[in-house]
Amino acid sequence: MTRVVAVGHVTHDLFPDGSRRLGGTALYAAAAAARLGLDTALVTRVGRRERDELARVCAQSGIDLRAHDAEVTTTFVFRWDEAGRRVLRLKARSRSLTRADVPPELLPADALVLGTVAHEIADDLIAAPPARISVLAAQGMLRSWDADGTVRASPWTGAEELIRALSCIVLSEEDVAVDPGLVERWSRLVPMALTLAERGARPYENGRPAAEVAAFRPAAVVDTTGAGDAFAAGLAVALAEGRPLAEACRFANAVASFGLEAAGTAGLAGRAAVERRLAG
Repeated sequence: MTRVVAVGHVTHDLFPDGSRRLGGTALYAAAAAARLGLDTALVTRVGRRERDELARVCAQSGIDLRAHDAEVTTTFVFRWDEAGRRVLRLKARSRSLTRADVPPELLPADALVLGTVAHEIADDLIAAPPARISVLAAQGMLRSWDADGTVRASPWTGAEELIRALSCIVLSEEDVAVDPGLVERWSRLVPMALTLAERGARPYENGRPAAEVAAFRPAAVVDTTGAGDAFAAGLAVALAEGRPLAEACRFANAVASFGLEAAGTAGLAGRAAVERRLAG
């Protein structure tokens, strides 16, 4: 069975209505892979207050949790501006994760998802990923935060020296809005997948874009949070199974479409449902 390892911070997400839930790219990616029936582990840091809840979530999802203790769980405060754009404030951040934090018995993984939210993936994991297939969901590397924690788009200094060993990088249109040429530049070094919200995704290789890979229509759109993370997991799984990049993007689109249909990870689907949606 394909072994998938997701690495990154689990987050404690706080919303304007007073609700809260666990999130983070790595958790959503691990949940998507586990729902597909794969042997899935999550390597993260979590604070004492959220540890039991995270353990329950992972047990319910069939995720092998490898959580390192943290003084605090990485915490984001969510709000939306007048134009409906999401605004994040980083309230707390745990320490970064290094290659030494990944238990040796999980390696080498068939598929590794490095799910960044706040620069928490150390250089040694990116430059020498311990897996046959490695996918970096890079949004967290293109962020900085003000003194009050307000998150802003920011360049990733030194990225070109680190990303060459990766199998693919996933970014969204929002991630590259301040530097639209970034995807073509990076794709000269490593294949890229640019997610296009409801339109699907566009693969890039050797500095050139390929044709858009159309999205699948979900039964309903309830929650867009985590759809890109589910896409990254689906992409890593498909690449590990030997699918070419465009076909892997199509599989990832199908996986992500189910993530829209319910809050959190509740809508994520199993392999049979994903294959049915792929078949039309």
